[in-house]
Amino acid sequence: MRSEPIQIVLEGLRRRPVLEVTLACLAVLLLAQALIGALSLSALNRLVVDTTADRVEVIARRAAGNIENGLRLGKPLEQYFGLRDSLQDSVSGSRDLLGAAVLRADGQTLAVQGELPEGAVALAQALDAGATRDSRAARRASGALMSVSDGTVTLAVPLAAAGGNVAGAVVLSAAKDGEASRRLIVDNLQVLLAVTALVGLGLAAVFKYLVPLTSLAAGGRARFVVPLLALMLAQGVYAAYTISTFRSGWLEVTRNNVGLLAEGLQRDLNRVLGYGLTLDRLRGVDAPFSRLAATFPAVAQIELVDGEGRVLSRAGAKGALDVAGLPAARPRSDDLTLVLPLGATNPDPRAHGDLVLRLSDDVIAAGVRGRALDAVTVVAVALVAAIEMLLLLSLLMNRAFAARATLPDGSRIGPDDESEIGRIARPVMFGFLFAWALPLGFLPLYARSLPADGLDLPANLLLALPISVEMGCGLLTSLLAGSLTDRKGWQVPVLAGLAVSCAGMLACAAAGNLLMFSAARGLVGLGYGLTWMGLQGFIVTRSPAQYRGRNMTGVIAGLFAGHLSGAAVGAMLMEQTGFRAVFGVGAAMLALPLAGVLVLMRPYMDRGRRQAAQAVARTRARLSDTLRLLWTRDFGLLLLGSVIPFSIAQVGLLSFALPLYLEAEGVAASSIGRVLMIYGLCVIYVGPLMGRVVDRSRIKKSWIVLGGLVGSVGMLGLYFNSGLLAAAAAVLLLALASCFAGASQAPYMLALPDVQRYGAAGATSVMRAADKLGQMAGPLVVGAMFGAAGMGAGLAATGIIYLCATLLFLMFAPARSRDGAA
Repeated sequence: MRSEPIQIVLEGLRRRPVLEVTLACLAVLLLAQALIGALSLSALNRLVVDTTADRVEVIARRAAGNIENGLRLGKPLEQYFGLRDSLQDSVSGSRDLLGAAVLRADGQTLAVQGELPEGAVALAQALDAGATRDSRAARRASGALMSVSDGTVTLAVPLAAAGGNVAGAVVLSAAKDGEASRRLIVDNLQVLLAVTALVGLGLAAVFKYLVPLTSLAAGGRARFVVPLLALMLAQGVYAAYTISTFRSGWLEVTRNNVGLLAEGLQRDLNRVLGYGLTLDRLRGVDAPFSRLAATFPAVAQIELVDGEGRVLSRAGAKGALDVAGLPAARPRSDDLTLVLPLGATNPDPRAHGDLVLRLSDDVIAAGVRGRALDAVTVVAVALVAAIEMLLLLSLLMNRAFAARATLPDGSRIGPDDESEIGRIARPVMFGFLFAWALPLGFLPLYARSLPADGLDLPANLLLALPISVEMGCGLLTSLLAGSLTDRKGWQVPVLAGLAVSCAGMLACAAAGNLLMFSAARGLVGLGYGLTWMGLQGFIVTRSPAQYRGRNMTGVIAGLFAGHLSGAAVGAMLMEQTGFRAVFGVGAAMLALPLAGVLVLMRPYMDRGRRQAAQAVARTRARLSDTLRLLWTRDFGLLLLGSVIPFSIAQVGLLSFALPLYLEAEGVAASSIGRVLMIYGLCVIYVGPLMGRVVDRSRIKKSWIVLGGLVGSVGMLGLYFNSGLLAAAAAVLLLALASCFAGASQAPYMLALPDVQRYGAAGATSVMRAADKLGQMAGPLVVGAMFGAAGMGAGLAATGIIYLCATLLFLMFAPARSRDGAA
């Protein structure tokens, strides 16, 4: 039965469609490779900055250690005789060093070598205060502060006085290793171009010789699977090379830094041996060995070995180690061992030996894993965006082949399958969230850098003000968008929201103080609420009831895919172009969802207007109608028992509690970001699958309850277990809860008779406004729990609230609507 339509399709086609499909797939491959290349090069640039900072910190720690030796004797820093000479001796011979300074904790400069590092006063004051308003400064895991500006890395390490208090700071600045950066970038670009060219040629050959035209015309899976496999192959090969680059670069820098630290110790020992002493007469070397090992965690232990290979002294970060029973063998340098010769100027053979530094397997392995995870994170973000582009390409090809095909009765195949209506809105949602999320990664940093003229509020509230204003404005327009959708059609709030968001992005770029910036973010929030709710209104009004779950989860998947990739690209752009330019890029990028609306969704605009005109009489909902809807047992309990508590748990955990919780557990910021990615990836790829399962289920309430139980169990688990794995499990369970609830809430709600009388789009906007209300309340609720019971107990208490609300919905909400619909 299928061969006749296929034959009819082929009669209307020439070989040209194969060329068009091939070129389109190659275009997606090039875009995806360009994205992963840009993200990888940005990450490699950060690697160069980090390695430069590591080298500078080694020098700074060495200088600080020499100065602290005098401070331990009770000598005040400002009365330290020979401070400038000590600083000069510590930094002598260091390449690319631009300047060094010793400052008091209040910022007073005591000694300078070369140029005074830019921002040295602010960094020294920030080390004592524990925070800084300089948006370019970042605190490293070691406790040092670092800022990067115009190819210069400035780093400050604290000086500890006799009582352990911060007496001052050593601040150094160095030029970024430009030659290493250029070498890495050129090598990676060459590999990227070579891989892309080879995979592109292979893709063209497959479409020309292996994939039959019938498969392309009939919508076969080859249209999506072949370019997806090619894309994964290209990105996998390039990612493997990038991971290898990250690993080798980090290992080389670690060895160089250890060697740089050891050279100072080698020089001191050689100076002592030059006085005529021999190695076996040295005493007290365990103390400097221990201090050096404690300064750099990659050093597991340091040994003093004589000319015959006997270990005379051995120490680690915690003190001296036993040398009894160690075999006599001359050490050799390898990946984990550095051997530095001693006593070359002493004619006595007993003074000749080696200083041996053995690196920690665990620390080296952890560093390599961290760099590999950085590269894998880049691949994951790029692959998410690439798959969204392939989905768009598949949709466009379906329409292109359908437009050329005719059926036996002379009619044309329709542009879209109603069961896949979510695939039409998904690219638009992805493009909108991509542009909107560009500045999300640095909003608090940018807010901190702006003057707070006329705002007399605590510092934490000032930083949260732009985000809170944006969420509040989004809540208001979410309500308005539902009414506009029912009265004017979905396209009105979507197009208006895009225009308002564009104006808000441009206003953010022009804002001169925190008040103006908060108002600009409010404008962005107004546009966000309109577009976000208008696209969901499109699903509600155009999707058949039996397919609403899968279509809604598809749109939500596009939302999270845009959020993930947009935030990553925005962080990269910020590092290269600065804060304000990212807002301008975001405003320009809003042209992409606008084009998507005009190209992909245009066939549904007129129908939307006609349906909206027919629905005006029954959707003129007044405030009393909304209040009556909220007081119904089914709709009201859905909000109270599922929508609001889930939003409180979601935003309270992901946006507020998790970064603080993991930071208290000693987890690095990069690992926190990867844990948060678990949520997005689960919603993107598991959510649509759950939507299909829920659509086939007659009782949607069961999935809502299951989502509540799974999510609350995840948060309760943080009371009994702590650490990175427990947090990752909680995020995963909350993501599964989102998949269950997101796929079932809308179909359950839209089947309610009270909702049908009120208006589908209007009721959906009320539900999403309640969602925004929960998101606004989430940080406040979890923050209050933290203050009352601590982090673990506070998250568990939030989980109990979520569980109780779910049980309330289970016991009192109807399983099905009163007319018997599922």
